Amino acid sequence: MSGLKCLKNLGAFQHNVNVLSRGTGELIVARRTSGKSSAHSYLPCTRCFGFYHKHDLWRHICPCRGDKPKTSKDAIVNSRSLLDGTLSAEGTGIDKDLKKHVLYRMRQDKRYDVIMTDELIPKFGSSLLKRVGVKGRRRIAARMRLLAQLLQTVRELVDQPDKSLQFFLDSTYYDAIVEATEKLSGAAYNDGHRVFAKPAVVASIGNLLKKCCGLKKGLAARRSDSDDLCKEVDRFMILFNSDWSDSMSCPTSAAQKQKTYNKPEELPTTDDLVKLKEFTEQKLSDLSERLKSEATYTVWRSLAETVLARLVVFNKRRASEPAKMLLSHYVKRPDWNNRSNSELLKNLKPMEKVLMQRMDLVQVPGKRNRRVPILITPEDGQAMQLLVDTRSRCGIAKRTTISLPQIRKMVI
Repeated sequence: MSGLKCLKNLGAFQHNVNVLSRGTGELIVARRTSGKSSAHSYLPCTRCFGFYHKHDLWRHICPCRGDKPKTSKDAIVNSRSLLDGTLSAEGTGIDKDLKKHVLYRMRQDKRYDVIMTDELIPKFGSSLLKRVGVKGRRRIAARMRLLAQLLQTVRELVDQPDKSLQFFLDSTYYDAIVEATEKLSGAAYNDGHRVFAKPAVVASIGNLLKKCCGLKKGLAARRSDSDDLCKEVDRFMILFNSDWSDSMSCPTSAAQKQKTYNKPEELPTTDDLVKLKEFTEQKLSDLSERLKSEATYTVWRSLAETVLARLVVFNKRRASEPAKMLLSHYVKRPDWNNRSNSELLKNLKPMEKVLMQRMDLVQVPGKRNRRVPILITPEDGQAMQLLVDTRSRCGIAKRTTISLPQIRKMVI
């Protein structure tokens, strides 16, 4: 019975692949869901090839033998890999790492279809992935989706729904790209001045266009028609360099500065800082005692959040920099008192010598991979050492190399 069911699902799978390839038709699914769902919401089982809703895929009890996915994310990633391979995505030249770390985790909608059918946008994502690594996959996905949105808008303005981004990087369509950027950024006039609802979009698109022009020129160098494509890029860049600053960049910068006029700066008062210090100190002490008596993940995480908040406030750094501290960064830190230059230590002031003996230091990567020093007070150092010692008792996996959780929502 299971063999007949799999044979039936395989026929429906071939039909669904043809429908997705053409972009028109009706999907044959194994189980319908209540309410309206898009075609991208259904994915095939990797064993019986039946189409199920992506949120119900991991609950599906497959009649064929095989290990059931542990989480919904694993089931969705495996299913998208199967469907993507069947749709001949390999033939588009998309990098495997880009598909694995970025595309398979991306929301499946119309912008995703634009990315998968375009040649230049995946090339841009692949080059950015090689530069920033897997840790920047969300930023890569956001920029690729912005390019897809720009391409959709340009297609609507010039009424050419099938052209690629590479086609529009020509001087003929420069004005259309500018108009599309104004539409996406919400450009308007207010008291004779240009204002932008989303000024960051203008700066992002300007940087992305320059990068895409370089990629188009690089692709042209590998083909026989490289001269024509290079001339298109050169003409586009001539207009971009001469007009983009006056028409887009400068008005955006001026509009952002005008928002800061007559705007009071709110600085924390001394009472607030004292309250924050007393609260974090008390919480640090209580959680440390609780973690020593009962080693649970909840207490461990709460203590890690408190330590992270104290590091951010004490060092006055970006919140992402202390959060990037790895377990190896803390454990393998050198003994600065013994490793430092003796002549340099002798020339320190008495207060600086006391601070050097009292404080600890860990260097982490910051913006543009610059070395950022993070000072650690004795109280925070004791709590961090306690976090390291109780990792295994609290159920923290050994493969997890981050000593502090990657927390983006700060407690302050």
